[in-house]
Amino acid sequence: MRYYTITMMTGFSMFKCPLCKHSVTTRDFSSHNGNCRTQAAKAMNEHAAATHGRPIPLLARGTQVWHAH
Repeated sequence: MRYYTITMMTGFSMFKCPLCKHSVTTRDFSSHNGNCRTQAAKAMNEHAAATHGRPIPLLARGTQVWHAH
């Protein structure tokens, strides 16, 4: 289960918490540290756990999943 919604913007994606006004964008992260969408999703799951007491999904706990397109 994920604890965010994703809105596609021009050139970036915005990840928003459905329980409060907290959000991050892929521009907030560096591609030098891996996939920016993965980093944003992890940040939102960590926010949900710390702020709203939601458990961090198993796959978000340090595991990176790649999907072939």
